[in-house]
Amino acid sequence: MTSCSTLVLGMGNSILSDDGVGLLVAERLRDSQLPGHVEVRLSEVAGLRLLELVRGFTHVIIIDALRSPADAGRDPGEIVRYESKDFKGGQRWGSAHSIGIDTALELGRKLGCDMPEDVTVFAIEAVDVETFGEELSPPVAAAAERVISMVREELGAA
Repeated sequence: MTSCSTLVLGMGNSILSDDGVGLLVAERLRDSQLPGHVEVRLSEVAGLRLLELVRGFTHVIIIDALRSPADAGRDPGEIVRYESKDFKGGQRWGSAHSIGIDTALELGRKLGCDMPEDVTVFAIEAVDVETFGEELSPPVAAAAERVISMVREELGAA
């Protein structure tokens, strides 16, 4: 069990262009003044690893890149906010990782792990998550700044 009640988890791959946005946001938040009940972690893996990362926290905020189908109509850099209720029914929120958040949390609960009930995801519509590179596209870099402010506001640290 952790002594912090809120986890901010930046996810992604730092060498796949826009996929590194979650990691960048988490690094910036980690280096800022946050309330004492907040822990910031970075992860380049997801799926079942989420069980280990989120257990014991009451609130988890995840930041990650999102690559929507073309017919979704999202613009590069658009921020989509999901809450726990949005994960019900086996829906995935667009992650390319092996299993969705809902599945990982449900499995954790069935295994008797102390899983968070309150999960928020800030997903940023990416331009490119396949090209090797450490630079974010301009719309995703701009969105990262907005997400930092949004997370800080949610944490009461704005």
